[in-house]
Amino acid sequence: MKLTSLGLAALTAMMAACTAGTPLAASAQLPASDAAGIEAHMAYLASDDLEGRETGTPGYDLAADYVAGEFGKLGLAPAGDAGSYFQEITFKRAVRAAEGRAFRVTDAAGNVLPFTEGQNAVVYTALKAPEATIEAPAVFVGFAIVAPELGRDDFAGLDLTGKVAVVLSGTPKGIQSEERAFYGSRKSKNISDRGAVAVVSVETPTSKGVYPFQRLLAEGRLEGASMAWMQADGTPYSNAPDIAAFAAVSLEGAAPLFTGSPVSWEEVIAAAEAESGAVPGFDLPLTISITQRSVHDEVKSANVMGMIEGTDPDLKDEVIIISAHLDHIGISKTIEEDTINNGALDNASGVATMLDAARMLKAGPPMKRTVVFIALTAEEKGLLGAQYFAMNPSLPGTIVANVNLDMPILTYDFTDIIVYGALRSNIAATVETAAAGMGITLSPDPAPEQGIFTRSDHFRFVEAGIPSVYLKPGFANGGDAAFAEHQARNYHRPSDDMSNKLDFAAAARFAELNARIALALANQDAPPLWKKDDFFARQFNGPMEP
Repeated sequence: MKLTSLGLAALTAMMAACTAGTPLAASAQLPASDAAGIEAHMAYLASDDLEGRETGTPGYDLAADYVAGEFGKLGLAPAGDAGSYFQEITFKRAVRAAEGRAFRVTDAAGNVLPFTEGQNAVVYTALKAPEATIEAPAVFVGFAIVAPELGRDDFAGLDLTGKVAVVLSGTPKGIQSEERAFYGSRKSKNISDRGAVAVVSVETPTSKGVYPFQRLLAEGRLEGASMAWMQADGTPYSNAPDIAAFAAVSLEGAAPLFTGSPVSWEEVIAAAEAESGAVPGFDLPLTISITQRSVHDEVKSANVMGMIEGTDPDLKDEVIIISAHLDHIGISKTIEEDTINNGALDNASGVATMLDAARMLKAGPPMKRTVVFIALTAEEKGLLGAQYFAMNPSLPGTIVANVNLDMPILTYDFTDIIVYGALRSNIAATVETAAAGMGITLSPDPAPEQGIFTRSDHFRFVEAGIPSVYLKPGFANGGDAAFAEHQARNYHRPSDDMSNKLDFAAAARFAELNARIALALANQDAPPLWKKDDFFARQFNGPMEP
C-alpha cells in the first residue's frame, strides 16, 4: 500500500503519541555521550599528581575538588553540608607501629607453642586503642555464623565472655553465595556481641585459594592504614566495639592451636571444606596473648555530592543515588620504581562515566524524581564513605534506589552488562529495558561464588534497606579475557594507569547506559522494590513487591 504524504504524517503522529513518555522516547532526548570528556576526566583523576587518591591525603582532596568543580560547571545543585558539594567525614586512622607486636600461645602445661609474629601469625592494627595486650583463654567458634533461618548458631553452648575467639576464615560453601558473604561480614559483630575481647582468624584451604596469607605478608598490605569514621560521641564507629585486638594464623601454622583439643586440626579442616561447613565449636586448652601497637591520628575526607532536583511535586522527595567511589589505595610501600597506584580503572573510570552521565541528564528531559550523584570516599577502607552517608544522609527526602559504578573494565567493545543484585529487586527490569534500547544484553553473575554483590559501596545502601544494584560491562565479546588480564596484571597495582589500551568509545556507551537507567528510574510510575521475600529485604526491612 502506498501512503500519501498526509497519511504518512498522520501515521508518524500516531507513533509519536504511542511512544511519548516511554523510557525509550525519553532516552532519545538525551544529548550524546562524550568520549573525549571521559578521557579528560580519567587522565586527571589517574594522574601521578594525585598520588593514588588515598583517603585522607592531599591527592584525594585534589580529586574531590575536581569533581565538585565539574558538578558546578554542569549546573548540579550542591547536595552536601551547608550548601556545599562536600559531606565531610572525620576518620580515625590507625597504622601498625614499627615494633612492639607479639602473638604468644601457651598450652595447659605452660608450654609455648611455635608461633612467630610476621611469619605464621600476624597482628593487625586496632582502632579501639593505640596499645593493648590481651591475654585470655581461647574458644574455637567454627565459622562464627548465626543464621536462624538456616537453623544455625555456631556459638551454641559456648561462653566467650572475656575470651579470645579463634574463628575459621571465610564462610561455609553450602550457603547461597551473596547470603554467605553477608553472614561473613557479621562474624566480628557476632563475636563481639557475645563478649569476646580478641579475634584470631585461621586460614583454610578455601580462603587460601582466594587470598593467601603469604600474599598478605609479601605485598605489604599490613602496613596500610585502617580507618573508621568518628561518631558524634567522639568514638570510632564499629560493629564489633569490644574487640581490642585482631590476629591471623596461616593454614600451615594453625595445627598447634588444636593440640589437646577434642577435635584435631585435620578433622576441623575436613568439616570446614565440606559443603555444609558444619564445624562444632569448643573450648581450646590454650591461653592466647596478643599485643598490638598502632599509631593513631585523625584525618578528614569528603563524599562529593551533586543533585538534579526532580520536577514532580509529589515525587521529587524520592531520591535516586548514582554512586562511584573516588578513592584508591595511594602509594605502595615497595622498592619498585613506580609506586603510585593511579587507579585508572579502579575507579577513575567509574567516576568519569558518572560525570558524563550527569552531564547528559542535566541537559536532558525533565526527571520527576531527584537524582543525586555521589563520588564516595574510603571505599578501599571498607566501604566507609558509603556507610557514613547511608547512616547520616545529608539530603532531604527518601532514598529509593542506588546504582553503583565500580571498576568498569573499559578496554573492549562490550555488548552485555552484568547487574550484581539483578535477581533481588525490580531495578534489573529497568536496566534491561535501558540496555535493550542500545543493543546491550544482561548476563548473569559470572562468579557467584565470590559474593560480589556485598563487596562494593552499594551494599551500604542495601544495609539501609534500599534496593540497589552494581553495574559492570559483561564478559561477552572478549570481556572475560579483559577482566582476567586486569585482575592478574593491574588490579591494585601501579600498572592500573592511563598507559593501558583504554576504549573510550566503550566508556561513552557505559556513560550513556547509566544515564538511560537513571532517567528511567527517575520517571517510572512507582519507586523500585525488592522482590517479595528477598533475603536482604528481610534482613534490612526493605520495601518489597506484594
